[in-house]
Amino acid sequence: MRRVMKWTGLFYVVLVVAFLAWYVTRGRHLGDLVTLVSAFTGLLALPAAVIAVWRPGRGGPAPSLPAEAADQLAQGVRRQWQAEAQVRRLNDPFPLSVEWEAAEGDLFESWEFLTELASDWPGHSPSATSLWADRPAGLAGKGGDIAHVLERIPTRRLVVLGEPGAGKTMLLIRLLLALLEHRPPGGPVPVLFPLASWDPARQDLYTWMADELSRDHPSLQGRASEPSSGDQPRALCEARLILPLLDGLDELPQTVRTRALQTINQTLPAGHPFVLSSRVDEYRSALDTPGGSTILLNGAAGIRLLPLRPPAAVAYLERAAGGSGSRAAARWRRVAAELGVDTALSQALSTPLILFLARTVYHPGVEDQLADVPHPDELLDESRFPTRQAIEEHLFTAFIPAAYRFHPHRPARWTVQEAQRFLTFLARHLEHTLDGTPSFAWWELPRAFPFGQHLAIGLAAALLGGLPASILLGLWYGPGPGLSAGINMGFLSAMAALVTVYPLVNRARGPKNPSMGIRWNKPSWRTPGLAYSYGVMFMLTWSLFGFFRGFLGGLIGALSFALLNGFRPVRPDLDKAVGPRTILARDRRTFWAYTCLGGFTGTFTAVLWYTLLLFPFGGGGGFGLGRVAVLAFVLALPVGLMLGLRRSVWMEFLLAQARLAVLGRVPWRFISFLADAHEWRGVLRQAGAVYQFRHIDIQRHLAATE
Repeated sequence: MRRVMKWTGLFYVVLVVAFLAWYVTRGRHLGDLVTLVSAFTGLLALPAAVIAVWRPGRGGPAPSLPAEAADQLAQGVRRQWQAEAQVRRLNDPFPLSVEWEAAEGDLFESWEFLTELASDWPGHSPSATSLWADRPAGLAGKGGDIAHVLERIPTRRLVVLGEPGAGKTMLLIRLLLALLEHRPPGGPVPVLFPLASWDPARQDLYTWMADELSRDHPSLQGRASEPSSGDQPRALCEARLILPLLDGLDELPQTVRTRALQTINQTLPAGHPFVLSSRVDEYRSALDTPGGSTILLNGAAGIRLLPLRPPAAVAYLERAAGGSGSRAAARWRRVAAELGVDTALSQALSTPLILFLARTVYHPGVEDQLADVPHPDELLDESRFPTRQAIEEHLFTAFIPAAYRFHPHRPARWTVQEAQRFLTFLARHLEHTLDGTPSFAWWELPRAFPFGQHLAIGLAAALLGGLPASILLGLWYGPGPGLSAGINMGFLSAMAALVTVYPLVNRARGPKNPSMGIRWNKPSWRTPGLAYSYGVMFMLTWSLFGFFRGFLGGLIGALSFALLNGFRPVRPDLDKAVGPRTILARDRRTFWAYTCLGGFTGTFTAVLWYTLLLFPFGGGGGFGLGRVAVLAFVLALPVGLMLGLRRSVWMEFLLAQARLAVLGRVPWRFISFLADAHEWRGVLRQAGAVYQFRHIDIQRHLAATE
């Protein structure tokens, strides 16, 4: 970078000295020279000013080795899931102590085979055998014991099975945090991957994991230290520095689950540990292939989560209500007495999910009156709730109104009815438009409009690109000829933007990812665009003014291109997790930065033209330097606008949000609504850069409501 700045500065010095020598020998007036030199010198400072204003912040230095990148990533993952555990209230009032036992033996390899397999794997440590369990029953445990289960498995490969809402994801979060607490420097980083976003028919496992890491931790998008490793996320995977916690095999379509297991077997090498979670029946069916054979996960052992014991469920409800002596806790006495009997209510309240829903629906808030909150005794009405499914459906339905009850410290800006409508649209969008994925990325909202979105983007670009020129000429020349000329020029600029931007966006294939910002970096001097810019400006200037000025014009064009080409994405700090709102803000800043940079580059080009090619030769067409600069800025804005549209997704999201808000499907401040639903209502959870419903069954219930 210093070498580039050195040669660039030297070039400017030579250019200015040559211009001054030529100017003086031609006998020009010094007063005009002072004005021109002042403007020219000020213009040279313009790129630095633009960089200082729009640069979102200098990221930390790129790690030179995969182990260093893993250490920094571990800090970001820890912060991410500690915050998410707090938002999900996993420790409020206390962590539910879920119990488990060894899973059915026919789903996994025999224990003798696992022991023999691990002993033959490369890098096997004889000292590790002292921690191994001597049979599958040794994996049984509860609560915090999950941190030691991997050590008891010879291969360190675990499958967590459980019924819907049994606490599989909650257990994986506890395992992740426990592994991070005992992780040695340079060791593997446990990362939670929701499997619902993986298409094993289109992506191999490492490619998908690398994409997920790049999305949730954008600082990993740089190149790896070793050229053969490609990008940094994949290098971490291939170096076995990522310990994948693969959550939710059952959330994949049934047709690809078997292929997913086969891909895991083929991708993860011997000795690479992992954890997989799934519902029991879905996992069992995934083992059977259409040809009649059975696929077992190589080297994996399994545990199965057990229903909550009635005393644990009662203790949780009473403690959340303020203790057994409180009036709110007394409301649960009849329900607590029922939990010891094999009834529909006892079955329903045996999972952490339904227990959390019951707590949300029937517990009064800080400012709630007991009389205003439904009484849990209604769950004992067998005429209304004859089955476990009926109780669960009732709690799913009552959850949203309960979550949006009045909160004294954070009152909702949306009514219960509005929240219900917005969340129902989101659930249907995920189920039907995005093929049942649980993950909502805000930049995928434009997919709600299969038709017309690209045209709307083109029209918006036309308006933004043409309006400034219309207003400027109207102000300069008055409401008569000035406004007429401004409208004509604005119309031509708008049509040019529409014709250019619409095909540009319409040709884009595949999902676009948001940008994390830009900053000045070493430009590529060998790019064909540099030669193209020089050639175009050279031919244009040569045809108008001759060879000498054509040569200078080509240099001006090349410099202008190098100015824009020198901006690169920002590398954020690797040890910081990035959420949806942060990504949106940075992508929005990137859009406006590129738009303004286009205008500033136009000003840079026009003023250089004016000072070097027009004014010294008596040209200028009656325009002063100030007007040339301002007019060039507004006419070059569409160039920056196209760059912004190409390298960010904020404008596409903004237009989709506006169209949906007009239809009443989402609020005008959709991201604020999602953040509120996550941080204060407990309806959504955050997984890196995306939002998800607290549980996939809540999403499916809302999507099925009329």
